[in-house]
Amino acid sequence: MKSVIFILLLALAFASCSTEVDLEAEWEDTPVVYSFLSLQDTAHYVRVQKVFLEPDGNALQIAQNTDSIYYQNAAVEMTNIRTGETFLMERVDGADEGYPKEEGLFADDPNVLYKVRADEISLQGGDSVQLAIIRGEFTEPAFATTRILGKIDTSRSPSPSQRIGRLRYNTNLTVTWIPSDEAELFDITFTIRYRESADPDTPSEFVEKSLEWPIAKGITRSNPDRGRESFMIRGEAFYEFLSLNIPPSDGKIRLLDGIDLRITAGGVEMLELVELSQANIGITSAQSIPVYSNVEGGLGIFTSRYQLERTNIQITQEALDSLQDGIYTRDLNFK
Repeated sequence: MKSVIFILLLALAFASCSTEVDLEAEWEDTPVVYSFLSLQDTAHYVRVQKVFLEPDGNALQIAQNTDSIYYQNAAVEMTNIRTGETFLMERVDGADEGYPKEEGLFADDPNVLYKVRADEISLQGGDSVQLAIIRGEFTEPAFATTRILGKIDTSRSPSPSQRIGRLRYNTNLTVTWIPSDEAELFDITFTIRYRESADPDTPSEFVEKSLEWPIAKGITRSNPDRGRESFMIRGEAFYEFLSLNIPPSDGKIRLLDGIDLRITAGGVEMLELVELSQANIGITSAQSIPVYSNVEGGLGIFTSRYQLERTNIQITQEALDSLQDGIYTRDLNFK
């Protein structure tokens, strides 16, 4: 939740597109920003890098030079507009914070991030937050603003309940949640946890396993009154997913331990990013895909998210009977 190292990959995954960079363009001092803020984090991090260009230079070699991709004397400030307080973010090495950067085309040591502790800035759901990147008195600062997503509520008539009764092939399982007003986009994932006997000859020894089932990605708000949201899942799809992702038992015994539900909400910036990418997909799309950015005077994305997790949802005997003897899963040997 706290790492921003994956953010570029996440943004590209939402966008499902790629962009081209003109390495022959005239050099400009352009900051590149990536940050996802969350009320659930104990500290907030921002990655700030810079566009680089060296005429007739080797871009791959330059990317391995930390002076080429990071500002050495930039000041990064975060302002909670509700309180009017501005905080100078601390420049840190992500590796020291527990977030090492993966090896790749760009230098990975140090992994420069800017940090402010959550208990200092005291963000609340609905707060507007401004980010400023200051690179010197002769360069205009770059700015970005986002609103903090509040919590997702499932306490009122939760669906699914903590025990799923009817999970039949011809019925639907409904997932409901109440997001904050700032949320615009949602992903739903089930984690199915089960145990499997290590060997048919030692049925009392089990190995814990799990499967990630991405139910839906990029669901937009459907309720104009900003209230309860819902999504229906075919009951049959649950058994189909298990049959496609778990091999036949070959004598092994399997026990279903529980299902964890995760709902991730994204802000308006992620919605705009997805809409931009969808507008440029297909045979009528533009050859040059525009780059999404909400950073004034720079590039990148500064946004917020919130993640709800409900753990250990069980299925009742009726659903377990379908798991044990149904046409899709009878060969998996669930008990």
